[in-house]
Amino acid sequence: MPITGEQVTIVHKLLPLTLFADGSTEVVIRRGLEHASGEFESLTEKRVRISAEDTSAVLDAPPTPGMTRRDDLSLAVYLYLVQTGQVEAGTIS
Repeated sequence: MPITGEQVTIVHKLLPLTLFADGSTEVVIRRGLEHASGEFESLTEKRVRISAEDTSAVLDAPPTPGMTRRDDLSLAVYLYLVQTGQVEAGTIS
């Protein structure tokens, strides 16, 4: 017998992003639930190291018009993580 409760959204949070002296980066991916109240409940956390070459490719790409630097960088890192199979593709909000 299924029991239906609160509707939640599965969310990925991609911060912090750490830049290292050798040009590589590390991003912490937190996967969790966003409740109707807006509260985020973290379920898993994974650290992904990005090579200096891939970091340069992400940072050297042209910016997305109309986006803040934070949103543009977050989108660029997210797209890289999707392309490399680190996270599944979803709706960006």
